[in-house]
Amino acid sequence: MQLSNAQKKLLQETSLFSGLPEHSFQTIANNSHLLELKAGEELFEQEQPVTDFFFLSEGQVKLTRLSSEGDEKVIEIVNSGESFAEAAVFGQFTGYPVNCFAIQKSTVFKICAKSYINELRASVDSCFAVMTRISHQNHRLLREIDSLTLHNAMHRLAVYLLKGIEDEAGAVEINLIAPKHVIASRLSVKPETLSRTFKRLVGRGFITMEEKVITIKDIKSFRKLVTLG
Repeated sequence: MQLSNAQKKLLQETSLFSGLPEHSFQTIANNSHLLELKAGEELFEQEQPVTDFFFLSEGQVKLTRLSSEGDEKVIEIVNSGESFAEAAVFGQFTGYPVNCFAIQKSTVFKICAKSYINELRASVDSCFAVMTRISHQNHRLLREIDSLTLHNAMHRLAVYLLKGIEDEAGAVEINLIAPKHVIASRLSVKPETLSRTFKRLVGRGFITMEEKVITIKDIKSFRKLVTLG
């Protein structure tokens, strides 16, 4: 299914497309398609030839790899408004380095990698904009590696909950879409460790929990967990 004008506008506002000339963007958008995924449905599998990258309009997906023992490891949880798999395109991978599954019903824009790269070749400014975005992603991943290897479960969970939150003061409500076992895998902790960590945060007065709704009582104090961790 082709993208509607409203969906094209949403895509054009993202960092990967906002710097493109209008005619270049329209060429790419006209070669993009809308996909509707059911919960648990696979979008692509590891080693599948790289032909596209994606933008998540609604829902949530997970990027995973299988260990040598056959266990699933969650590499990333992608939220609505985020693009993914672009690194596989620019890194010139022959196949996707991860699997991708929908955590819940999701709407995905599939963007033709060949069309995008062809338009980038005609715009130096656009190339630099993309390089800047990928550089920022690499720095974020390095920080996450440090968090996973150098910090305890509470610090890791705090970093995860703070992702995408720009508020500097007051209370913040978060809806946990991903199942807790998926979050645990993403944070490289056991599910029971994650449950204990949530209870510790509640016990210390940082958060309240109601089903899948987490309320951070004071975002400024909560950020200190990361700063001091």
